[in-house]
Amino acid sequence: MSYGRELDIPFDVLELDKYTYLVPHGILIETELLVKAGVVKISLVHRNVTVAPLERDAAVASFDSHPLFPTDEFLATLGVKPIVTRFSSQLLQVLGITMETIFEFYSKSNQKLLEIDPSQLSISKGKLCIGESPSEQMDIVWTGSGFVVVPSSIKLVPPEEVVEEAVGSIIGSKFRCKYGMLDIIRR
Repeated sequence: MSYGRELDIPFDVLELDKYTYLVPHGILIETELLVKAGVVKISLVHRNVTVAPLERDAAVASFDSHPLFPTDEFLATLGVKPIVTRFSSQLLQVLGITMETIFEFYSKSNQKLLEIDPSQLSISKGKLCIGESPSEQMDIVWTGSGFVVVPSSIKLVPPEEVVEEAVGSIIGSKFRCKYGMLDIIRR
């Protein structure tokens, strides 16, 4: 895992009544929950694939979704015959797959996830996202006694000095980057 805010995670592709959907790979899925929700036909199309956003020229308007599971994002599988898939948070809710479930499963193989609170995780563009992206450019600043992260727009006072541009994510009131968890100063 890098200090960035995104991790590639594998997905399984399910076909639910002729619509392809993504679910995190390796997490037990109880098909009975889908049948109770109203799905008639369930099949596994691909296992353990990674996905990426669709190309800009792909016409997502032409793809519809299962009436029970509105699509949050359309994604394309990589490494196999590319197919358009859907990601639906509603589907994960029906299956009982919460961020805590995803955290517990993936933290077993990635110990660095243990430094993260599950409430700071989300899935977007086929990746597990940690924290949130800063809304503006951030800098690492030496204060004379330690390092902090500040928005680039903040005027520094002596002896504060910009060390380098900060690349990472905001988790709670801290900034996670390759140097660890640094305090964020907002004046």
